[in-house]
Amino acid sequence: MPHSDRKLVERALNCTFDQVYECLLNSQGKKVTNLKTSSGNTFFAIAAESSEVGKFIQLPHNNRIFPCCWGNQTNHMGKDGQRIGQYSIPLDQWCKDMIVER
Repeated sequence: MPHSDRKLVERALNCTFDQVYECLLNSQGKKVTNLKTSSGNTFFAIAAESSEVGKFIQLPHNNRIFPCCWGNQTNHMGKDGQRIGQYSIPLDQWCKDMIVER
């Protein structure tokens, strides 16, 4: 569920955090590469988990998408959060395509 004090990404997402995380888990090395941000930069995403924060999606620049931040433009890390929206939209589309292929 997105944080009510954070701005949502510009379009509704089709997949839940759990669906995206599951698709990443099923990918070789729990990782997907060669995705493109909404501005065209290539990035990777990894299914990760820690005892302190639970499961999350690891992104470049040590950005992370947590279940509670899915659908927001930023996560809850730091005062203003890290920008994650540009990663969420292509990850969502990739997951949707993976689900359709099954």
